[in-house]
Amino acid sequence: MPLNPIEFLGDETVERLMTFGDAVTEICTRVNDPERDTYEDRASSLFVQAVCEIAVAEDTRLEEMQELLVEVEALEDDEGEQIGITFIGGESFFDIPFGTLKVLDVYMKPEDLVGTTLTLKKVTHEEIKRTKLEPAFLPTGDECFWYRVGNQIRFLLSSEVAIEGEMLRLIVQTIVNPDSNNWGTADLVNDNGYSLGFLYKCIDNAVAKLRAEVV
Repeated sequence: MPLNPIEFLGDETVERLMTFGDAVTEICTRVNDPERDTYEDRASSLFVQAVCEIAVAEDTRLEEMQELLVEVEALEDDEGEQIGITFIGGESFFDIPFGTLKVLDVYMKPEDLVGTTLTLKKVTHEEIKRTKLEPAFLPTGDECFWYRVGNQIRFLLSSEVAIEGEMLRLIVQTIVNPDSNNWGTADLVNDNGYSLGFLYKCIDNAVAKLRAEVV
């Protein structure tokens, strides 16, 4: 199957750049299985695995895999009502949604910025541990530290900020797992927002692993 067939949609001609099936065919072809008789399932799995690995790589630009960028707003109670983050004793937490590969940033909802000078600052868990031993490293002024521990984002508020008990609405920007079941015959470039360069990196990654397995 060629990687660049032309599709006709009404009066428009659209170049299909790459589908999931195209990627799998390319991987199999490079290991001498162009008909996908032997390695189709493994090639599919390795391609999805490669998408996950390369999506969180430091040198991958966010615009190269737009489908995987998801913003999560606040928290929801059991009835689906937005309730936000509430601080008790200067601390709070956010349960990271299932399927999250990486947390990129945490920021306040734009409409809430007008009424506060609160500054969110990302720190490491090691830095938080240091604050237990050296109070000088605790957040000061309008600072609120946030850091990830396991499947939670935790927050540590400066003692100088008076929002105890109030709801704080935050947006968490994440990279999530791809759902290959939804790809079907969609064009991963034009429909799902991946760059061709990103997809070929994933193909190269999958091919290298498959070759190592079959040698």
